[in-house]
Amino acid sequence: MYFLPALITALLFLWIGLFVFFNNKKAPANVSFFLLCLTTFGWQFTWFLLFAFADKLSISLMIHLGYSFIIFIPITYFHFLVSFLERRSKSVYVAASYVLGVIFLALLWNTNYLIQNFYRFSWGYYPKAGAAHPLYLGFLTLLTLAGIWMLLRDLSKPNKQEQHNQIKYVFIALLFYIPAATDFFVNYGASFYPFGFLFIALSLSTIAYAIVRHNLMNIEVIIRRTAVFAGLFTFVYGVFTVISVLGQDFFRDVLGLGRWASLIPTVLIITFSLRPLENFLTEITEKYLFQKKYDYRQLLKTFTNEVLTVLDIQQLPAQTVAGLIRILKLESVAILLHDKERKLYSLAAEIGSKDSNLILPEDHTLISYLKATNQHILKDKVADKIEGDGEMKSAFKALNAQVCFPISMHDDLIGILALGMKKSGEDYTQEDIDILQTLARTEAIAIANAQLFDELSKTQAEAAQREKMAVIGTLAAGINHEICNPLGIVRGQCEMFLLNNRDGFYKNKTQEEVLRLSADIMNKVIKETDRATAITKKLSGFAKPSKRSDLEEVAIGKEVDEVLGLIGHDLKLSNIDVQQDFPSNFPIILADRKQIQEVLFNIIRNAAQAIDKKQGKIVVSGFKDNGTAVVRIADNGSGIPGDKINQIFNPFYTTKAPGKGTGLGLFIVKQVVERNKGVIMVESEVGVGTTFTLRFPTAGALSAAA
Repeated sequence: MYFLPALITALLFLWIGLFVFFNNKKAPANVSFFLLCLTTFGWQFTWFLLFAFADKLSISLMIHLGYSFIIFIPITYFHFLVSFLERRSKSVYVAASYVLGVIFLALLWNTNYLIQNFYRFSWGYYPKAGAAHPLYLGFLTLLTLAGIWMLLRDLSKPNKQEQHNQIKYVFIALLFYIPAATDFFVNYGASFYPFGFLFIALSLSTIAYAIVRHNLMNIEVIIRRTAVFAGLFTFVYGVFTVISVLGQDFFRDVLGLGRWASLIPTVLIITFSLRPLENFLTEITEKYLFQKKYDYRQLLKTFTNEVLTVLDIQQLPAQTVAGLIRILKLESVAILLHDKERKLYSLAAEIGSKDSNLILPEDHTLISYLKATNQHILKDKVADKIEGDGEMKSAFKALNAQVCFPISMHDDLIGILALGMKKSGEDYTQEDIDILQTLARTEAIAIANAQLFDELSKTQAEAAQREKMAVIGTLAAGINHEICNPLGIVRGQCEMFLLNNRDGFYKNKTQEEVLRLSADIMNKVIKETDRATAITKKLSGFAKPSKRSDLEEVAIGKEVDEVLGLIGHDLKLSNIDVQQDFPSNFPIILADRKQIQEVLFNIIRNAAQAIDKKQGKIVVSGFKDNGTAVVRIADNGSGIPGDKINQIFNPFYTTKAPGKGTGLGLFIVKQVVERNKGVIMVESEVGVGTTFTLRFPTAGALSAAA
């Protein structure tokens, strides 16, 4: 049984070494790591043969072969460290160490100076040190100290967090590797079983952790397969040992089976258990070592579709937090929103925060940093790089956060997205940061839409009530004069004609004269009816447009670029091609830039959702027409039926499936366009597509009118 640890260690190192090498054959770090694994495999596998088959092999040959690999273990470890740390200036030392290794190899095979004989212990044979062996130990010590020195120097440098963690764990792995040198005591006569393989396994586990958690050499799949392989190997060996050794007497004496027949239950158990065990081990390693990585493209698409359809400002943050917890597998997520009236940022939704009532004033260090930089901030960056780090640390602690992103709409910080530690324990990579910044920008659009809708809902409800009362008051005040007078004239003319006819005033009149009198009365009725109709139209259309004082010059082409910068990736994933056609002299308009951007965003996104073809197309174009700037957004989607096209701007009307739309998007778009002195029109044909046309007066035309 003494051979088993050496065999398992050898196979694990060989497995990892081969996969590292074939993962990237040209990378120096991968090649040198493969050489390290190969020398360790050779050492352990030779010792396995020596312990297991000493009676069948040449002991002297196996000892010399095993020690040949031992000589090069510190050399290949030093080579790996130089390659991993990219110390090209140390390449000459690597070459020199290999030369010395060859010299020691010559001493080993041609003299007795390095290994002069072997010991025979109760657990097996082991080489006996020669006169020159202390020189080899000094050489090994020198290489080890050089490796420690290089790693410590790089650890003291300001590296990226992921790179720093990689170096840290390689350093720890080297420290674990050093105690394996206790095996050399046995070379000098110590009789204990050489347990250096335990430290090698610990070193291997540390490197494996760095591979899994910190993307060391991009070989995560190797560790996964190695873990499954090791579990299967241990199971098979254990079943074989228990049944074949412990159950031998039972199968032979009780069941009367021979030695080979007793192996049948072993084969059956292994055969029927191997596949379920492999699935179990795969699931365990996925769950506890390798939380499955998300497909960032699918994440963006799914998250965008879920979030941007929510117009309830109370529901939106909660749904965002729950979605990020579920998709990214985080310990905590929180969203703080800006309260302009109270001049503070308060938690709108959170999961896993330590202070659910957290409030940050506008002059808080975290707020000031995010406003000034409009960039994310990592927790590890707080202590060394930012003034007021005590206040910053307190905020991170209260939020239980590892990274905070600004939720910004143009130059306004409307909120903060705080994300906690990943449940997998991994650090946030640069790829994660890029994806989450896009999500934060998407969240900003969603929050702006929800806030606008909330504001519009309140404003429209109040305005509707005021308008209702104003119309009623106007009708009550003018009903007698404006409407009753024409109606009174109509009634009087008709009654007079009927009374005259009853009293026989028209008996002496010819039919033509009666018809002429009737025509005169009818003309008067029509005139007075038209007068009443005009009054009712005037009253029913009673409304005053809102006055805006924050209009600015807006280049619509530039705003289209801004919108496509946010959703262009999502459109690309949906295989939708977007084309722009704006002339260089396209006129500037005076409008609210934020609202124009939101109008474009909603129309383009609606166009994308209406496309159900494999190859979608959206064309955004513009031209000048009689003092107006005209923008057209055309798609080749499913189109809108003729009997529904006049209803699409009505509130709560939607052509989407139940639960897929609120029916308020185009209603809000129309309100916003008209507030900015524009006009929106739509043309559509089923199966061909839809075109929205926006017309805004140019800045020059508005200035001339003023």
